Amino acid sequence: MLRSIIEDYLMSIRELQFFLPFRHLLEAKLYYDIHLVHGSTEFGKDFIAKKREGDAVIQYSFQIKVGDVKLSKFRTEVQPQLLEAYTNKLAHPNFDDGLEYRVIFVTTGNVLQPATIDFQEFNKFLKSKLNVHEVEVWEKDRLISEFITIGLEPFFNIHKSPTLIGSFFNFYSKITNNQSIDFLAIESYSRHWLDLDWKRIENRLQIFFEAYFFSKLFFERKRHYEAVLMLCALIRCLVKNRVYQDYQFLVAEHINEILESFFQKFDDYNNNLSILESECRGFFSIFYYPANCLKSFELFSLYILTNDHYNEKVLETFADFFKNEKGAEHPLSDNYAVSIVLISLALLKLKQVDDAKKFLNNVTIWLCNRYENLGLCGIGVTEEEEIEQLLSEYLTGYTFSNKRTSFIANIILDLCYLIGDGGLYADIANELKAVSIIPEFYHVLDFDSLFTYDHPAILSQHDSEFSLELKDNYSPMIEYERRESKLKIAGNEFLYLTILLRDRYFPILMNKFIE
Repeated sequence: MLRSIIEDYLMSIRELQFFLPFRHLLEAKLYYDIHLVHGSTEFGKDFIAKKREGDAVIQYSFQIKVGDVKLSKFRTEVQPQLLEAYTNKLAHPNFDDGLEYRVIFVTTGNVLQPATIDFQEFNKFLKSKLNVHEVEVWEKDRLISEFITIGLEPFFNIHKSPTLIGSFFNFYSKITNNQSIDFLAIESYSRHWLDLDWKRIENRLQIFFEAYFFSKLFFERKRHYEAVLMLCALIRCLVKNRVYQDYQFLVAEHINEILESFFQKFDDYNNNLSILESECRGFFSIFYYPANCLKSFELFSLYILTNDHYNEKVLETFADFFKNEKGAEHPLSDNYAVSIVLISLALLKLKQVDDAKKFLNNVTIWLCNRYENLGLCGIGVTEEEEIEQLLSEYLTGYTFSNKRTSFIANIILDLCYLIGDGGLYADIANELKAVSIIPEFYHVLDFDSLFTYDHPAILSQHDSEFSLELKDNYSPMIEYERRESKLKIAGNEFLYLTILLRDRYFPILMNKFIE
């Protein structure tokens, strides 16, 4: 079973999905001083690394290709890069050209006939004409064997946990059978990564493999939202172990690759036939449509908030999408409160302030209509529970709770405060008061509270006496966070944590994303 999983991974990945697991495979094989130099100035080297062999230290470089290598690919891509790897020693400050030097070619597939013959001739040329070592080749079968014997098997042997093994195969089965997996399931599954000792290479290799493998499976099935969530879970683990800065470029690049693929879905976008509406059929389409809108908007917004240079077509599609798809104005529960944050921040970053105000006002109308009766579910409920709450006032036999507190309400007020529109704030605050909605706030006050739902530093409070006018101390909640928070922001990692965890959006940090 493990062999078939690794083979599936290797035979259908992109290079960006392979780099980080491969880097840690090298480390497990006792290579050190490992650096990724892939890019426009790699000079035939994707990775460089050193390894002690006997009394000598060898300088290695690795050129990586995914999939099988046929003759045309070998001649046009592989051979020129391998030749450059030997003839051009530029790579990285840590590349030591005073050491014995060897080049290894790595392919996740196989070198096929007649490319194998050309490869042999090329190696003869290297040895006879350039007086350098022949290029060693690592193909699929070797990689499968090493990922299993060096990576997965030692990991499972170390932990000896039937639960850990069972959850791995269960999660794999759910994805391959295209079962529904929401952010709660992804957050819950990936939580065990946080407890693994990061210093152990077996653990690091397993974490990167799981994150990229499961993300790949989602991506293949065009489940872009879940593919991004899986990488957000990886980011949470990297942040916890204080190594995010070491990997942020590669992970962010891969997330952008997933987002670009997602945007292609809208190339044929037609205002007369909503793509999202056409995907939602059956009795519950009225609920799935807003959920799909909100998730899609989250991906659009994430792209806008984490990039300074945009694909203009993406922005045009975002504008059309915002104009025509109104499902995002009807969040099904507090699970989607952070969606409101991301959409609003994206609009504000694009200087579309009036659209942001209109959006917040329309969400408020929906929210107040719901709270005239039973209200919406809080954070942490399943999709089925969201729908049951919405239907319970109309259909007998459905359970419900009469909810008065609202995380969405607090977020709307915070966003009004960020915009600085006193009139909008007063109108919305009065609407919330009219139907007795009590804003709910989650304080995430220190580093450790970023990673769990039960840490004592996460403080949930209700603000039944919130101000009806916009002023600097409009809410004791925001004042409390400003006074007590010890969080320091370094980059965009907090956006990714927001999408995964759903109850922390860091209002004191929102200005950073719209500057």
